[in-house]
Amino acid sequence: MSAASAARILTSRMANAHNDGVLADIVKQHVGEFDEIHVSAAVSNLAKLTARRGTRTLRKNQRDSVLLLLEERLRGFRRNIRARSVANLLWSYAKLGYDGNHSIVHYLSDQVPRVVDDFEPQHLANTVWAWATMGHQPSAQMLAALERRMLACVDDFEPQTLANTAWAWATMGHQPSPQVLAALERRMLACVDVFKPQELANTVWAWATMRHQPPSNALAALERRMLACVDVFNPQELANTVWAWATMRHQPSAHALAALERRMIACVDDFEPQHLANTVWSWATMGHQPSARALAALESRMLVCVDDFIPQHLANIVWSWATMRHQPSARALAALENHMLACVDDFIPQDVANTVWSWATMRHQPSARALAAFERRMLACVDDFDPQALANTVWAVAMLMNNIEGDKITIDQDVLDQLLHQLEATEFSTLDVKDYRQIFQAHHLLIDRFKPSMALLDQAREAWAKSLNSSSPQSSLEKEVAACLDRLGIVYDAEVLTEDGMHCIDMLVRGRTDDGDKKLLAIECDGPTHFLRASDGTYRIDGSTYARNCDLRNLGLDVLCIAVHDWIRLRKDERDAYFIRELQGRGIVV
Repeated sequence: MSAASAARILTSRMANAHNDGVLADIVKQHVGEFDEIHVSAAVSNLAKLTARRGTRTLRKNQRDSVLLLLEERLRGFRRNIRARSVANLLWSYAKLGYDGNHSIVHYLSDQVPRVVDDFEPQHLANTVWAWATMGHQPSAQMLAALERRMLACVDDFEPQTLANTAWAWATMGHQPSPQVLAALERRMLACVDVFKPQELANTVWAWATMRHQPPSNALAALERRMLACVDVFNPQELANTVWAWATMRHQPSAHALAALERRMIACVDDFEPQHLANTVWSWATMGHQPSARALAALESRMLVCVDDFIPQHLANIVWSWATMRHQPSARALAALENHMLACVDDFIPQDVANTVWSWATMRHQPSARALAAFERRMLACVDDFDPQALANTVWAVAMLMNNIEGDKITIDQDVLDQLLHQLEATEFSTLDVKDYRQIFQAHHLLIDRFKPSMALLDQAREAWAKSLNSSSPQSSLEKEVAACLDRLGIVYDAEVLTEDGMHCIDMLVRGRTDDGDKKLLAIECDGPTHFLRASDGTYRIDGSTYARNCDLRNLGLDVLCIAVHDWIRLRKDERDAYFIRELQGRGIVV
């Protein structure tokens, strides 16, 4: 038998090994006869057999001893390893769970510059995928060489090699050149109609992670392809896609969002905590209002796996609910709160700030135990709060202390003092207008318990005043309410600043009672952002609106809030009758 025939038979025996034990025996008996193709085949087959439970029989130490034999044989070939073997071996070691700093990974990676010009698209993709998976950081020169080779053969890339390459770059934190990204986009457009769900999701995820903004035609093409195969997307692919859209600030079509929602509802029982958190975060970031059915489905799934949530998931979910103005069930809030207590010491400042901001926005009253735990955590990590987290937390604490209809919440004065101390130590230029407004409102609500320095307070007051004085076009709701008042002959002033300079009232009715006394009524035309909507279709005003109403009543004003969801259900004649009832009910002569 010729040497070539013997080599082919040996390769065939390894390919046909029905478990890793059989393969190990072949390696032990014949490793001295192996060429680099045999070594590559042995490592590759071992990786595949190890990955499947039914073909895995070796203990870890037994498998490691076989791999060591193969490594020793491989090093003997020095600079004679070919391009295909280099790529395949790196891929196989990644599958076997090798660390990127392992000596054999460095040995093979050092071969890449020598063989890169012989790499085919699959070799390129396998190499960068392996590096990313193992956490190996190649040199800038090595990555540049791969990019040059990719440009030379990009027209032969298939969807999987395109997606894997982009995924690997993003995972490694590598920013390829604009020329390379443009070439990949052109190739993607040429073959997008055969992309599978994983390839679609990985591509947009990679773009978003690399902070790359692809052209609109590329995003539109991927969106069209997604619609064609959305019914086979799995939870990770769904979550990665919407996360990427949100991160890239891409606004997908209503058709695409509806299709993803339908698919999400169909497979929601397979969603893991990260999928749940990423999905609702993405919706909130995009300003998308999902259906009540979708929100209810996610909430039900969350209750099943809440104990597996990490702090970031917990904080992101409540932040998303509050941002979307969704009112979750009391059961869901209680479940999240209970798990927060179990891991509160692992909350980073951003998680803390997002959680208390959400509670305040939703007017949720946390338990005394939960509040005490978050106070302790605030004090433990207050030095690490960034300016925005400080402002959000101060505002939230003030709102929680003033926006609860039940038992009043009390916050430890030391927490307020430490938050203020950190704010005063902040470079004021790092605070934006929203931060200053939050600081000013916190001072207004807490008075002597939160007293910023004159320098900080002056800037906060100026930001608040500017927000009140800024002109915005009259909403359709305001126009319709004004028209109704005009028809009824009701005297009112529009855009009236309160005496304390804290609020600008939409309409101030200057009426009279039957006794001839003056009666002031503040009318506020409240759109969707003023309310939280539960899955059952009921509404509840949010924290900021509740605080505004309390302020106006404390100034001696009666308050009438016109909710847009109630108003749009009334006919013209019903609106007139509604106002007559409301005004007469408050003792105002109509």
